[in-house]
Amino acid sequence: MQVEEVPVEEAVGLPLAYDITEIVPGERKGAVLRRGHLITETDVETLRRVGKSYLRVLKLEEDELHEDEAAALLARLIAGAGIEVVMPGEAWADLRVYKAGLLKVDSERLLEINLLTELLVATFPSNVPVKKGQVVARAKVRDLSIRREVLDEAATVVAGRPLVRVEPFRVVRAGAVITGREVCEGRVKDAFAPLIRKRLEDYGSKLDEVRIVPDTVEDIASAIAEVLQSGVDLVLVTGGMSPDDCTVAGMVKSGVELVFHGVPVSPGAMTAVGYVGQTPVIGVPGGLLAKPRGFFDLILPRLLAGEKLGKEEVARYGYGGLCWGCKTCVFPACAFGAAGT
Repeated sequence: MQVEEVPVEEAVGLPLAYDITEIVPGERKGAVLRRGHLITETDVETLRRVGKSYLRVLKLEEDELHEDEAAALLARLIAGAGIEVVMPGEAWADLRVYKAGLLKVDSERLLEINLLTELLVATFPSNVPVKKGQVVARAKVRDLSIRREVLDEAATVVAGRPLVRVEPFRVVRAGAVITGREVCEGRVKDAFAPLIRKRLEDYGSKLDEVRIVPDTVEDIASAIAEVLQSGVDLVLVTGGMSPDDCTVAGMVKSGVELVFHGVPVSPGAMTAVGYVGQTPVIGVPGGLLAKPRGFFDLILPRLLAGEKLGKEEVARYGYGGLCWGCKTCVFPACAFGAAGT
C-alpha cells in the first residue's frame, strides 16, 4: 500500500479513503464524513474540528484489499445460519440476527482467527438467547488495507464451517407438575405455573398441561406420567430438590433417566435434568421463586434449540455460574452463566 499524506487544506476535491470519526465524550461516537465523500471547502473546518491536519491518500497494490471490503469479506466468511452482514461504517462489519434463537460461537476457531495478524472479531458468548435485529459479532481489520493472503488464512481456519450461527428455537408444548401439599390444598397460591408460562412464552412456546400434587413420591410419579401421556415435548417439575425432599425420587419412579442432579451454579444448584425417551424432564428448585433468574434460565433456551445436555456441559457452568445479584436484573445481557459456555 502506498500512502501519501495531504494537508486538509489541499484535500478539496479528493475522495475520502476511509470514514472520519468524531467523538464527543459522554455523548456520541460516529462518522462525520464517509468513505468516498468528495472533500469540500466546508469539510475542511469539520476535519480540523476532529483533529485532522492531514488526510491519507491510498493506493492499493494488486494483492491488497481496502479495510471496508476486507471487513465485509471476513464477516461473511464467519457468518452462518440466521446471520446477515451489515456495514454500519467506520470499517466495521456487523453480524446481525435475522431470526431469534440460540447463539452458537466456535470459540476455539474464533481464537485462531484473532491470532492471525491484523484480523479482529468480537462476539457475544455462545449459548445465549438472541433476538431478531441484535448485533452478535463485529469484524474488522487493523489497518487501512490488508493483504489478501491473510483472509485466505482465515478461510482455511473456517474451512466451510462458519464460526457464528443461530439455532432456531423449537415451538414446544410443555407440561408442569407443581408439587407441595400447601399448594395442592389451596393454603398457598401457586406462583410457579405463571412463572414457567411466562418463561416459555418468551421463546414462543406454551404451557399446556398443569398438575398440582402433594409432595409424595407416588403422586409426583403419577402426575409426570399423566403429563407425558398427553404428548408434551417438555416436562417441568417444581418443588424441593434437596436431599430431604422427594421430588427427584418421584421423577425417577416415573421412569425419568437422570442425567444430573445438582449443578455448580447459584441460584439453581439443586436443579435436576433427565429424560423419558427423548423428552426432557427438568426438576426446578423452589428457590427460583425468590430469585430473578437461575440455572433453569441458562438451560431452557438450549433445550428449546434441541440440545441434549450432558454432565460435562453442565460442569462447565461452574466458571461464571455465580449470579452477580445486580439490583436490577438485565439477564441475559450479563455475565451470569456466560463464561462457562
